[in-house]
Amino acid sequence: MSNLPQLHSSSSTIVYPNDLQYEEKRQIWNSAIDKTPAAIAVCVTEQDVIAAVQLAKQQQWPIAIRSGGHHIGGFAMCDEGFVIDVQQLKEIDIDTAKQTVTIGAGVLAGELNAATQQHGLAVPLGTASTTGVSGVALGGGIGYLRGRYALTCDNLVAARIVTADGTCLVVNEQENADLLWALKGGGGNFGVVTSLTFQAHPIGTDVFAVDVLYDFADAATVFERAQAFIAQADDATVAVNMTVAVLLPAPFLPDFLHFKKVIMVVALYNGDVQLGEAATQPLRQLATPIVDQSGVMPFLQLQQKLDVMIPPRVNCYGTSLYFDDLTPAAQQALISVATTSPIPSTLIQLWSLGGAVNRVASDATAFAVRDAKYVLLVDAMAMNGEDEACQAWLRDLEQALRTVSNGTPYINGIVADDTVVARAYRQNKDKLIDIKTKYDPHNTFRFNHNFVPKA
Repeated sequence: MSNLPQLHSSSSTIVYPNDLQYEEKRQIWNSAIDKTPAAIAVCVTEQDVIAAVQLAKQQQWPIAIRSGGHHIGGFAMCDEGFVIDVQQLKEIDIDTAKQTVTIGAGVLAGELNAATQQHGLAVPLGTASTTGVSGVALGGGIGYLRGRYALTCDNLVAARIVTADGTCLVVNEQENADLLWALKGGGGNFGVVTSLTFQAHPIGTDVFAVDVLYDFADAATVFERAQAFIAQADDATVAVNMTVAVLLPAPFLPDFLHFKKVIMVVALYNGDVQLGEAATQPLRQLATPIVDQSGVMPFLQLQQKLDVMIPPRVNCYGTSLYFDDLTPAAQQALISVATTSPIPSTLIQLWSLGGAVNRVASDATAFAVRDAKYVLLVDAMAMNGEDEACQAWLRDLEQALRTVSNGTPYINGIVADDTVVARAYRQNKDKLIDIKTKYDPHNTFRFNHNFVPKA
């Protein structure tokens, strides 16, 4: 183990393959990804990150960036290159007057939610507590608050980033505005982000949440009636999450629910808590509920709801697709693929969009998909060696849904391939390549949904 050159923090280190910490430091959430970097820089301060990037430049190492380490594509690790680990950049600074929050790049969603909720505020994030905020934001960020406050990236107002030449840049609407545009959905292509500043919103600490389990046997009725509700919903009610899952045995579940396939309908009423029950009542009557736990609850409780279904490490295979509409053919295709899932530990999540998400112009940020009405996220977690079965099922799923979706993936929920960038970024791709060429001409940051710079 060797100290970083020109250390700012004495506790920062570089971990090499022969060091005892190496195996621990290279572990990420998706254990199906097994990468062996040449070295891992464990950074504690922004100055450590600058020194690490400068070292990579000297050694001509490509760089992977480790924050939450939760992307399904395993972008936080690489073979032979240099990993810059920013997990320990944990600062959280809340400006209650401006309702903004500035965080270090290692802050997790649960940590940010806990801090902002002390002031009755929230930043729109995803739906899991253990994901890194920076990865969520740079790839989009779709969560419970999207109907009124849009995506995580839409609420990014400033950042600090260390680019490939080792320079730390301030990024906002006045300085390096092209980078701010690119960071709003363009992923980790442009450098190591060390801090991010977000607009937060006053939502209070208690919210009215819909939390209903329906029998999967009623899927056709649930999808049809949910679509009718969403079509007329306002910003406060338009964000509805439907998840097909098998309930694994747990102490808090009665025996009759063990291994039962269900549809979980979860939504947050983003408005006056007292109005939430009446406004969301139709979502509790889509079919005959198995369990209905809807009611007023702490926002933090809602944000942690899915955590129990996400193991700390697992072999995970997944994909994502957008839908312009939930047509009868699309509904039937979704029911069919959910029926044929080869393992119980599969999450098939269908989330409605609309509201503020779709009012942002498609070229206002790097995030280009502003016209879809639904996004599908599929995670197949191979707990007991079912890897080949999971991969085969996902290939069949993508084939079955190709003609009923719009073919566009959500980049936070899909592994890299040669088609993802063009499909996901649409008309914004060329501008992103230009920005990539400006700030990272040699493609130092290539372990991502990559924009290959111009020659």
